[in-house]
Amino acid sequence: MVSGGQDSVALLHLLASRSAGRVGPASVHALHVNHHLRGDESDADEVLVARFCARLGVEISVAHRPVDKAIGNVQEWARTARREAALSVAREWECETIALGHTTDDQVETMLYRLGRYGGLAAFRGMIPYDPPWVRPLLSCRREETATYCREHGLEFAEDKGNAYPGYARTGIRERVLPVWEASLPGAVEAAARAAEVATEMERLVANVLAEAGAALVGGDPAGASSMSEAAGVPQAADLSVARLLRCAAPVRRLLLHQWLEGRARPAASRAAVLAVEALLGVPGSAERSLGGGWRACKEYDRLYVERGVRTALPVLEAMPLPLPGEVEWGGVRILAERVEQFLAPDPSSEAYVDARSLAGELVVRGPLPGDRVRPLGAPGTRKLQDVMVDLRVPAGARAHTPVVVCDDRIIWVCGLVVTEEGRITRDTTAVVRFGLSRHCRGDGPGEANRQGSGGYT
Repeated sequence: MVSGGQDSVALLHLLASRSAGRVGPASVHALHVNHHLRGDESDADEVLVARFCARLGVEISVAHRPVDKAIGNVQEWARTARREAALSVAREWECETIALGHTTDDQVETMLYRLGRYGGLAAFRGMIPYDPPWVRPLLSCRREETATYCREHGLEFAEDKGNAYPGYARTGIRERVLPVWEASLPGAVEAAARAAEVATEMERLVANVLAEAGAALVGGDPAGASSMSEAAGVPQAADLSVARLLRCAAPVRRLLLHQWLEGRARPAASRAAVLAVEALLGVPGSAERSLGGGWRACKEYDRLYVERGVRTALPVLEAMPLPLPGEVEWGGVRILAERVEQFLAPDPSSEAYVDARSLAGELVVRGPLPGDRVRPLGAPGTRKLQDVMVDLRVPAGARAHTPVVVCDDRIIWVCGLVVTEEGRITRDTTAVVRFGLSRHCRGDGPGEANRQGSGGYT
């Protein structure tokens, strides 16, 4: 890939002139990408590269990939466009590798940019000499060495004025930070480049550790487990298990949380956010923390997730009469009442059997009300319904839409959670009524909310 600058011109000459000897390529094909960012200067670079390739007897492809300056982060967009063009040309010409002119200066410049922009271990990760199909033969060379090479071989190269644009952060690092750093501490740039190599190896080691630890974090949800990123070993699932996170060593837990936040809420993936989420893990019950940018981390018992936007209160749902026999749809779930001939072992999450004598009044389906009390089947006395739902780990946001079957103000069944003593079936029972709960009649309402939570109702 030849931009026309000193590094890529030196690299093309080195490869095409066979100066690399037996480790060099058998053949070379050049690619120049014109982004048309500098008008006539961009076209002049294209002409210079074409003339240089003709002098060397190297075939050249020119890809025109204009980049809109208004989109922001022009350098990143241009870099992506170049990579795509290179892969396309490599396939067309059956090239095994794509040579890039990155130098030690580029390595350190990138590291410092990442460190100041993002932080985290990944900021220290360096480019590696061979990362198929990419190869960087000059990665151990300084930029001043490529300038010397061009001068000694009489090679003309372009001066990209865009690289001197003061608005680019990388320009400031290249033109001001690195020279001052090197002047103050000779050898600093090369030492930083070695640190980048070590950091790359360390990151690979950490990735293996995180892959092993992260595989155990998804709270028993096969769909969640399948959303793990196999390449990085980082959980990308919507939910994580709080208990399993707490069993991880603190450094591993924080790295996992950082990578998880990057996958779920990248703008909020800061060190402060990681520590805020970690502190949230020790809070009992339900709680949340703001992560900035409209993001918040939410903990509901063993479930940890992130969400963004304004949370709207669930609407208050009206009570609905429940005919016997018959059914009613309430808040996105369907409740059925029917007389049955015999009592069967129920599925507590979706059905309940009660003595028909307990239903001597009008049946109604409604949500919990302040002051509601229940006596769960087999319990010695009554309890607040709120406390029962807390004990059963019903998420706070789902409690108001948990359906309750009531007869003459007596709670008979907290749907999917608790059958009360009022409906107990005894030896004297002569008629039985079965209640059924179906959660999938619509995609909204408590059925959806509770499927995502934890506790008896789910």
